[in-house]
Amino acid sequence: MEVSVPDLNQIYIPKRRRGSCSIQRREQIKQETEPALQAASILIYLSKAVSDIEEKISNTRKRKTPPTKAPVRRKMLKKTEYPSTPDMLAGLRERIVEMGGSQIELVVQKQLQHTDVSKNHGRLSLPINKLRFDFTTEEERRFLNEHDNKNKRGMNVVIIDDVGGESNICLKKWKIGSSDTYCLMTQWNALVEATGLKAGDHIQLWSFRKDEAQLCLALVKLGNW
Repeated sequence: MEVSVPDLNQIYIPKRRRGSCSIQRREQIKQETEPALQAASILIYLSKAVSDIEEKISNTRKRKTPPTKAPVRRKMLKKTEYPSTPDMLAGLRERIVEMGGSQIELVVQKQLQHTDVSKNHGRLSLPINKLRFDFTTEEERRFLNEHDNKNKRGMNVVIIDDVGGESNICLKKWKIGSSDTYCLMTQWNALVEATGLKAGDHIQLWSFRKDEAQLCLALVKLGNW
């Protein structure tokens, strides 16, 4: 049995037409994605702008930062010895006697250091091992060794100077380095200013007892005579 095969060239095959729906779909996708693309472009622009601003601010701060100054080193004080150990002036001795004072003793003759006249330190340090005379009694030493709320206790003493001044000053006992040290504080800065004391000056500190009991001190600046 013969089967007839049709001529394929004679068969009509319709071409596929581009549907309007695909064009509409692309337009829809474009409309949906376009705002997102625009937003992304704006974000990228803003990110770059913020980065530029931060860099400018950083550079400005770096320019405004003042250069670090090297710490000022204080010149070392040249230590000198006073050529003699003068006795107390007669006028000062008479003044002490008029106050009811007695038992006058030279405690120390020393050259003032920067720390002795510094307002930040605010004290005159008197290392006990360098004193000519320990001016405290045994009872006073026990009191100065006691603590009050973790702080060393202090006692008020009267101090006079060779220019007519008189004031109260606080006496304490500290450990400075490895040395037990008496310290005159509280009103020491005011006394330095009133007497014109400065680093390098030589002074004497005298002690006496008023009415044979109350501890008092007398400060003398050598070279004033």
